[in-house]
Order: sequence, then C-alpha cells, then structure tokens
Amino acid sequence: MLSKRFYLLFSFIILTVLVKAQDSKLDSLKNLLKDSKGVNKLNILFKLSDIKKYEPEGIEYAKDAIDLSKKIDDKSKADALGNLGKIYYYQDQYPQALIFFKQSLELSTKINYTEGIFSGLNKIAQVYYYSDSIEQSEKISRHLLALAHEKDSIKQEANAYFQLGFIYQDKGKLDSALILMNKVLELRQKIGEQINIAETFNSLGQIYYDMSDYQKSIDCYKNAIKIRESINNPQGLAIAYYNFGRTHTSIGNYQLALEQFQKALKTFEQINAQDGIANSCNGIGMVYENLSQSTLAVKENETNYQKALEYYLRALEIFQKLEKKDEEGNTYQNIANVYSRLATNQFVAKYGEEWEDSLIKLSPKVILNSFSKSIEYYNKSLDIFKASADEARKTKIAVVSTNLGATYSWGRDWTRANKYLNEGLDLARKLNLQYEKVNALFSLGESNFRQKNTTQAEAYFLECAKIAKSLDIKEFERYCYERLSKLYDQIGEVQKAFSFHKLSVKIKDELFSEKSQKAITEMQTKYETEKKDLAINLQDSIIKRQKLTIIGAVVGAVLILLVALLMFKMFREKKKANRVLEEKNELITEQKKEITDSIRYASRIQRAILPSDEIMRLNLPEHFVLYLPRDIVSGDFFWLSQRGGKIVIVAADCTGHGVPGAFMSMLGVSFLYEIVNKEGIMQPGSILNYLRDHVKSTLSQTGKKDEAKDGMDISLCVFDPKEMKLEWAGAYNPLYLIRNGELTEYKANKMPIAIHMNDHIPFTNNEISVQKGDTFYISSDGYADQFGGTDGRKFMSKKYKEMLLQIWDKPMDEQKEIIQKAHLDWKGHHEQVDDILVMGVRVQ
Repeated sequence: MLSKRFYLLFSFIILTVLVKAQDSKLDSLKNLLKDSKGVNKLNILFKLSDIKKYEPEGIEYAKDAIDLSKKIDDKSKADALGNLGKIYYYQDQYPQALIFFKQSLELSTKINYTEGIFSGLNKIAQVYYYSDSIEQSEKISRHLLALAHEKDSIKQEANAYFQLGFIYQDKGKLDSALILMNKVLELRQKIGEQINIAETFNSLGQIYYDMSDYQKSIDCYKNAIKIRESINNPQGLAIAYYNFGRTHTSIGNYQLALEQFQKALKTFEQINAQDGIANSCNGIGMVYENLSQSTLAVKENETNYQKALEYYLRALEIFQKLEKKDEEGNTYQNIANVYSRLATNQFVAKYGEEWEDSLIKLSPKVILNSFSKSIEYYNKSLDIFKASADEARKTKIAVVSTNLGATYSWGRDWTRANKYLNEGLDLARKLNLQYEKVNALFSLGESNFRQKNTTQAEAYFLECAKIAKSLDIKEFERYCYERLSKLYDQIGEVQKAFSFHKLSVKIKDELFSEKSQKAITEMQTKYETEKKDLAINLQDSIIKRQKLTIIGAVVGAVLILLVALLMFKMFREKKKANRVLEEKNELITEQKKEITDSIRYASRIQRAILPSDEIMRLNLPEHFVLYLPRDIVSGDFFWLSQRGGKIVIVAADCTGHGVPGAFMSMLGVSFLYEIVNKEGIMQPGSILNYLRDHVKSTLSQTGKKDEAKDGMDISLCVFDPKEMKLEWAGAYNPLYLIRNGELTEYKANKMPIAIHMNDHIPFTNNEISVQKGDTFYISSDGYADQFGGTDGRKFMSKKYKEMLLQIWDKPMDEQKEIIQKAHLDWKGHHEQVDDILVMGVRVQ
C-alpha cells in the first residue's frame, strides 16, 4: 500500500517547487509590507509565511499575523490561528499544529464562521491522519462530511470523502476507498477545479496500484498528466511520471518504467526540485537492480548493478545535502542490497549454478570480504535509524538488522548473524510487525540450518510457517515447508520430510498438478526404496548366518546383479521418461498458473461489485454480513440498494460454487441493478418474478431435457424505515424474524430463480410490520448444510435457529463472531462444503 510517508514526501516536493517559484516575490512583498495596514497587511503576512513555510521565519510571519489579526476582527483571528497551524503542519510539528487548528475551529464555531469551521475540521483530520491517529481522523472527517451535507457544500463534501478515502486505503479497505475516491472525482468534476481533479485522478491511480489493477492505475495517471499539461503544472507532471514508473516496475515492464523515471528526473531537474530528483534516481536504481533476467547472466547483471549503484549514490548525495535522514537511511539500505547482489554475482561467475554449495569450501574471511561493502552500508543505515528510533524507524531497524544478520550468516560469522537476526526478531515481536517477524524467523531458521543446529532451525521454520499461514503469506509458508522437508531428509526422518514436501507442493499448487504429483512420488519412492534396502540387508545377514554354500552365494550374487542391472535399466528409462514428463508438466503448470491468476483477478472483480462496508453501514447502521466463500470466487452474493427511502437487501445462493457460481452471481447483481435501479420495481415478489424471467431468457432455458438448469435461491427484503414496514419474498431460502425472544419463520416458495415446473406461479410477497429492536436474518443454505461435529453430521437449520435465539439481542458485530466461531468449531477438520452467507439486520 502507498504509505503516508510517500504521500507526505510528494506534498513536500510540490510545496518546495512553489517556494522556489515564489522566491522572486519575496522582496517585493517585504517592501509592500512596510506601507500596508489592516487586512491588506494581514494578507501579505499570510503570503510571506507561506513562502517561508519550511523555515523558522515562516513561523515568525505567522505569529505576526496573529498579533495583527487581534486588532481587526475575530474572523481574521480565526484565519491567522489556522495559518500558524498550517505552518507547523508543513514543518511536521503536528502537536503544535493541532493546538492552533483547534483554537481556530473553536473561535470559528463561536462566531459561526462557516469557512473557518470547514478549514479547521479538514486540517485537524489531516493532522490526526499523519500522526497515526486514524480513528480520530475518521471521526473528524465524518463530522466534516455531515456539516458539508448540512451546509450543502459540494467542495467540502469532496474534501471529507477525499480524507476518508485515504483512511480506508490506509486500513487496507481498498474497495471502500475506491468508491469514496470515485465520489470525490464526481463532485470535483462538478466544481471544475482542474488541479483538484488531477489530484483525485492521482489518488485513484494509487488505490488501483495497491489493488494490483495496474492498467487502471496507469489510465488514472494518464488523466492526471493530461490535466496537468493543460494547466502547466510541471511538478504534478513529474509526480505522475514517477507514479507511472512505480507501476511499470511492479508489473515488470522495466524498460517502460525506466522511460517514465527518466522523464520524472528530467522534469524535476528543470524545476530544481531536489527531493524529486533524489527519489527519481532511487526509482531508476531500482529498475536497474531488477533488470536481471537470469542469475547466470553474469556480465549483464554486473552492468545493471553498477548502473543501479550510480543512481543510488546520486540520490544519497542529495538526501545528505537536504538532511533528510530517513531517506538517507533507506538509500543506504538500497546500496547495501546492490553490493550484496554484486558479491553474489561474483560467486556465480566463478562457481556457476552450484555457487551456494561452493561457499562451504571457502573460508569465512573470504566470504565476508566479498560482502564487506554490503555490511558497511547496512551498518550506516542502522546508525541513522538508531539515532532517533521512533516507531517508523524501529520498523526499519527490524528490516535492516535482519538483512545484515542474513549477510553475516553467509560468511558463517554466527555470533554477529545471531545478534542481528535476534535483534530484528525482537523488534518485530515488540512492534507486532508480522511480515518482518516472518522474515526474521525464516532468516534465523536458515542461519541455524547452516550451523547444523537442526533443533533450533526446526523451531524457527515451524513458527515462521505458522505465522505466514495465518497471514496468508504463501511464499514464506512454502519456503518454510521446503526447508523443513530438506532438514528432516538430512537427519533421516523421511516420513516427516515427505509430509512437509507435500505441504510445500500443496501451497505451490493447491490442486495438485502432475508436476507436484511427480515430486511427491519421487519422495515416496525414496521412502519405499529405503525400506526395501533394509529388507535386502536383513536377508543378506540371514544368508551369511546360515553359511550357504558357495554356489548359493554365487547364485544369490548373480541374482542381485541381475536385479541391479534391471533396476539400472529401469532407472535410465524412468529418468528419460521423467525428462519428457517434466517438460509437459512445466507447460501444464504454467497454464494452470495463468488460469489461477485469472480466477484471482475475477475474485477482485467480484468483490468490487459487492456493497462495501461503508455503503452497508451508511444504509444499515446495525447489521452484520458473514461471507465465507468456499473457493477463490463464490456463488453466494449479497446486494443492497437504496431508492426512495426504501432499502433493498438481498442474500442469494447461485447454482454451484467456484467459477460457475461466480458467473451466475455476477449475472444476478447485474439483473438486480437493472430491475431495481433502472426499472424502479420495489416489491420483492415482483423483483423475483422479473429476475426469474431475466435468468431464463439469458440462459435460454426452455425446459428441454438436457439443457442447463442453472439459477439461484434467494431471500430478498425491502425495508421501509420510515413506515416501519418490511416486505419479503424468497426462492427456497426463508426469512427469520426475532421479536422479544420469539422467532417467526417466513417460508419461501419452493422453486428457484430458474426454469421450473411451477415457474408460471408468481412469487409470494409478504408484508411484515416491524418494531424497533426487531432483528431479522436472511442467508444461503451453506451454513446449515456444513458437515461436522463428532459424527460428521450436518449442522441443520434447527440448530441454526436455536443459536439465533440465544444471540439475537447481542451487538451485531458480536453476533457475527459467535456465528463464525460456531461454524469453525462445528466444521473442525472437515472441509467447507459450500459457500456461506449470513446477514443480520436490527431495526432501529
């Protein structure tokens, strides 16, 4: 995810450029200040403080403005207080900024100064955001949004949604962030302020980047560039070029990335934005560092690594002049990484593919000497981050310490390796940095494995695998299983080696490919061969003890020789066949990877069409949704729409699960949107009738014997909070309503949304009067149909209803946790049999 540090960095670049452009005005403003009075003088002080916003002089101008404002009026004083807060904000002095923003807001509220209130709320939300007080920032932003709605201010509504979009992006709720940022774009396009529209496109590009939707990210940056070109905004153009470079780097388009970074560099050089120049150099360095296509392309890699080093060193020089210590520390780490690659490249040049095994033959002194530059720059990076170890820097310390420890591990300097690796792990544990913890545990496992400390290595790999699994970091989980398999194989525990190899293969390819099966078969063959060898040895000892005749011994020897020759011939034939099979398996694996990647991409599309948490909460403050797909994509879906004060709520279960079910779910969402939002049909029974017609027509269902019967079961409500009325209709799936501890079940029509013998009968529309505190539930059948318990039975709807009666009056979030825990406890070691969807809503 795009970090707040990155956002602040480029805000700094823009403002630095503006300062340089305004330097020529400084003298003339100072001259005007001498002869000005009142409001004119106040405005000049505001401009002077803005030009000097990064210097102590800026604070002095802002304080002079406050003194002057006291002689004018309260509105001027509110503006002056906010202006001083802004200067502290630009200088990263957030506690002081917050004090003056709050004073400005308090005074603006007292005198009913609307613009001052808007400005104060907006700035306070930003300060909380960059101070890592995310919840406070969200609270203030929602206050700003409510006030914007009350005052009918489109501009401030856009500002509030913009800040909320960043908050959701920071929380990793990218779907919600995307919805909000698109709303910002819509509002700002109405206003027509081009620079803000360009800013919004840039933010959308960042969100799509975090979602790995790189093409849409690029499209947004193109729009930002087009606008910035039209308004002659060079600093914005440079940032867009830089973002282009980042995106192309992420998708491996290194040549295109290089072009964009070089454009950014050229533009930053033209406007003399040193910060931007340095960051562009880092970007170019990163491209050259990653241009390697093969470990064995030694000469090409050497050239690219030297180029990377050249640009990293230029970036370092600039950051040192600017006294930007964090960026200096980051660049030291980049340089250290390149020196590590250069050292590795030298070993590859000398020893080829087996370079890792060859290091064992070299003395530790020789190896460490090869990595000496890398170690030097890792230490420089550590020195900077340890000089003032705030939370952000402690994270960096954890990363660099782990890298440094891993480097010492290559050189068999176990004392230093263990020191730095443990330091990295300890920090990761204290700060609860899960990814850094996984990295450190894996490196400690590697280090101990090289030291032949198998017990410690085993413990580190097992813990690393456990955490990686809980975080869904598949690559580290797979690496741990691979190392554990190798470890157990080396110490003779073949069964454990076999088990962990299977786990590794499962992670690599969840649906076993032929290649995976081959690898497991080879491990199994090794295990069986060892058992046969033991049997042969035992037989030989018996033969010896019985002192068979020489003829018997010769016959036995001949037989063994014949068997050996036969086995050797079979081995050669098997090896030849395996080579052919391996080629086919590689093709199959690549094809399967492409299919899996496509399915994962489809899952992002499917998630995008479901209502976000933000949309659900805005319409249903008291609700929960438990959504547990069985596969990557799901045949269950939920949907919500608000029209004319009424809220349509849907829980649907499409035929099948996985990819077929997902296609049906997307059709269902599309049809519901057309029926409800375009055709304006709001009666549940009628909605289901129209939905059935759409499904039958689109899938060409006529009732013939061999045609597909795909469709969906559904439970659909239309809730009118003003009239306290709930209308409902269902296809197979019921509605449960609980009032004062009593459950009423509303039974659905026994027919699907599809072709059916009774599809001429309309769906029944139920009208229900509801009261405050009533809770109603709709769901698919996946929850009740789950097998589990001690004897592998279904959970059943009876047990499901009994559970709802026990929890209906608890907070909705707590209900969701209880229902999910009950499912997991019941399922136990059994596989999930179907997609699961449960929705609960409390009437307010």
